[in-house]
Amino acid sequence: MKSSVFLMVVILSFFSLLTNAQSAHKSLRNGDMLYGFGKYTDAETEYRRAESVQPSVKSSFNLGNTLMQQERYEEAGKKYNEAAEKASTDLERASIYHNQGNAFYKQQQFQESVQAYKQALRYNSSDEATKENLAIARRELKKQQQQQQKEKQNQQNKDQNKEQNKDQQDKNKDQKNKDEGDENNNQNKDKQQQDEQRQDKGNENQSSDKKMSKQDAQKLLEIMNNEEKKVQQKMRRVDGKNTRVKKDW
Repeated sequence: MKSSVFLMVVILSFFSLLTNAQSAHKSLRNGDMLYGFGKYTDAETEYRRAESVQPSVKSSFNLGNTLMQQERYEEAGKKYNEAAEKASTDLERASIYHNQGNAFYKQQQFQESVQAYKQALRYNSSDEATKENLAIARRELKKQQQQQQKEKQNQQNKDQNKEQNKDQQDKNKDQKNKDEGDENNNQNKDKQQQDEQRQDKGNENQSSDKKMSKQDAQKLLEIMNNEEKKVQQKMRRVDGKNTRVKKDW
């Protein structure tokens, strides 16, 4: 009884696998047809259906190719990685890494692209297309590195110029502060000189005032002297008047 049940399970599993394989095969075939007609979105749907039913090297690889045609290069690269893990022959791995190199190249990741092409040539050293793509990727990588070096140098020059400009601005600022300080000092000196001149003039005026006061005092003294003389002269006339003294007989 147990043997019969086990046999039934095996048979059902076999038919399930067979059905899945047939379904996956059908989806792969439909995907290939749609891919050939350039209907990449529909082809993607079929390849994903095949991969969900029965994942395989072909389903991952063809799905990656369909994503490449839709310019979804990063997603395509991931599918190529999945395909490489499932690959069982050198020719499969060579094709996978070749296409992965193309995906990196499209993203301008030339260093990764060179590595992928080298990996493809390890599994198929006679592939001329891979050799040609490797040469192109190396040339672009060199240009990219030169451009990066140029940009780095330009940035360094820019930073250096910025630092020099900052130093010059600081110097100008210091000179301006110095000039303003000198100007303020000169203004203070001028103001001090003007104050001193005003003070000297005030002292001069005060001296003049004092001098005028002495003159007035002198005039007053002269007037007083003249008045005194007049008084004395008047008294002398009185004293000197001929007065007849009566003789007391």
